Order: sequence, then C-alpha cells, then structure tokens
Amino acid sequence: MNFRKIKVYHLFWCVSLLIIIIGILQNNDLKATLDVNIHDTYYVVRNSDATVLLFICYFLMGTGYWLIQRIFKKDLVKFLTIIHSFILIGSFLFYWIIFFYNKRLEETTFPLYDNFWTVNVTLVIEFLLILFIATPIYIINLLIGIFRKG
Repeated sequence: MNFRKIKVYHLFWCVSLLIIIIGILQNNDLKATLDVNIHDTYYVVRNSDATVLLFICYFLMGTGYWLIQRIFKKDLVKFLTIIHSFILIGSFLFYWIIFFYNKRLEETTFPLYDNFWTVNVTLVIEFLLILFIATPIYIINLLIGIFRKG
C-alpha cells in the first residue's frame, strides 16, 4: 500500500468513523452519561450525544482539509497540518490507551477502588491542548490555504 496517497482528511474521516463505531459498541446502556462538575454545577451529557459531537468535529475538520486541498486546489502549510493532526489524532489514541490501561489496572486492584482520576486529568489536558493550540493552528492553516496564491 502506498502511504503517500493517504491524505490528512482521510485520517480525520477514519478517526471519525472509529469514534462512531466505538460509541455504538460502548453505548449498551442508553442511560450512560458523562458528568462534568464545574464548581457547584453538574453538566450531564449522554454518551451518545458526546459521541455524535466528537464524530461531527473530526468529520468537519477532515472536510475542511478536503475543501482546501481538493476543491480550492490550494496547498496547506505542511508543518501546521502535521502539528494539528498529531495533536488531534494523537490525543484520541492517547486517551484510549490511558482508558484501557486504567480499566485493566482497575480489574487487578481492590474492587471498590475507582481510579478514573488519571482519565479525567488526561481529558482535561487534551481538551485544553485541543482548544488553545490545535484549533488556532487549524484555523490559521485553513486561512493561509485559502488566501495563498498558487
């Protein structure tokens, strides 16, 4: 297989499909929720809604890259594309590695021990990294691609 033919938007679309597949397989319980506590307020989001939101975000990012590269026939800044892709796809993979490692650790330790602190800290760090570094890089890269002559 020739890996040079794989474009960055293919990677984002594959990750978005993985997200929806994992979401469908993990959502055996329709009442499963994601609880976020900020100060005195709890935000409760169904896992299926969070899955759809993540799917849409990754799919739209891939579509943005596709529009610039295929429709507008413009080149993106390769370095910015690599950094953005590494942060987003790497954070997705890193989260699942931490999640499954934590699950395995939980099975071998005391049954009432709940060690999801690592998963929560990982989620917060990844969220901040994506929000304050990857998203501006993505927007700057798309704007450079749109306004670049060529």
